[in-house]
Amino acid sequence: MNKIKEILQRYELIPKQMSYQNHTRMIQTDQGKYVVKIKNREKEPIYEYLKNRNFSHFLSLENNYQDPYEIYPYIEDKVQSKEDKAIDLIYIISILHTKTTTYEQVNIDETKKIYEETQKKIAYLNSYYLDMQDYIETKIYMSPAEYLLIRNMSLIYSNLIYAKEKLENWYQEKMTTKIERKVLIHNNITLDHFIEEKNQYLINWDHAKKDYVIYDFLKFFENEYQDLEMESLFNLYQSKYQYTKDEKLLFLSLLAIPPKIELKNTNYINTLKVRKMLLYIMKARQITLKDQEKNRETKQQEFE
Repeated sequence: MNKIKEILQRYELIPKQMSYQNHTRMIQTDQGKYVVKIKNREKEPIYEYLKNRNFSHFLSLENNYQDPYEIYPYIEDKVQSKEDKAIDLIYIISILHTKTTTYEQVNIDETKKIYEETQKKIAYLNSYYLDMQDYIETKIYMSPAEYLLIRNMSLIYSNLIYAKEKLENWYQEKMTTKIERKVLIHNNITLDHFIEEKNQYLINWDHAKKDYVIYDFLKFFENEYQDLEMESLFNLYQSKYQYTKDEKLLFLSLLAIPPKIELKNTNYINTLKVRKMLLYIMKARQITLKDQEKNRETKQQEFE
């Protein structure tokens, strides 16, 4: 606390009271309330880059980025439904990606690394769930979680087959592509990292980096799929910033890969785990099935 007090006073802020809100340190000063957090990375280059690209939806530091702590003005998030907030967030993400888009030569080594790592992950999960199925089917009495899982194993396998197919299509596409897009991704998109008052702000840029655009929506999906209708949000995002063919292929492949679950807890917790994984699969399939329908229509037209 003494170190924080010293930094605050250096910027003519007199601390009066400290409290915590959702694990966030709040400091009441003579000039209002501020958020104080330990610095996790050198953010100045990112903030300067965002300013240079005319992206204004972030909170600037009140102090020098070289300090061990970061100080931000506290913004009271307005009350609204998760659905409405998600729509606003999608617009801001699309603006971030639009303003930070650059074009680079395809990095073959990076492409091969993504391909090989994803291929190994798909193969591992396929083997993992086959072994789990073999084990469960030897039991005379299945637990509720095991029964629920066995009944839906076909969904897991079909998703893995689809993920592998799209990965192969992506790799073939990348081998014939010379230029690719990169953007600055926030890399940890959640509703909690988006606040609205008079303006709208993305907060917590600790993991931000230049990368493929698809990773922001994938992270958003992973973090929020339980509470939001993701298909319409994805369609809204695509209407603002549409993926290229190769981006869409990799996105669909990674989205289709089901989470790994371990049944090592009580029957109740295990059942919740399985239900959560099945919800992920069903929400992902709402997006991937649209792609499969388009492929069937295209093949039918080619045949005719």
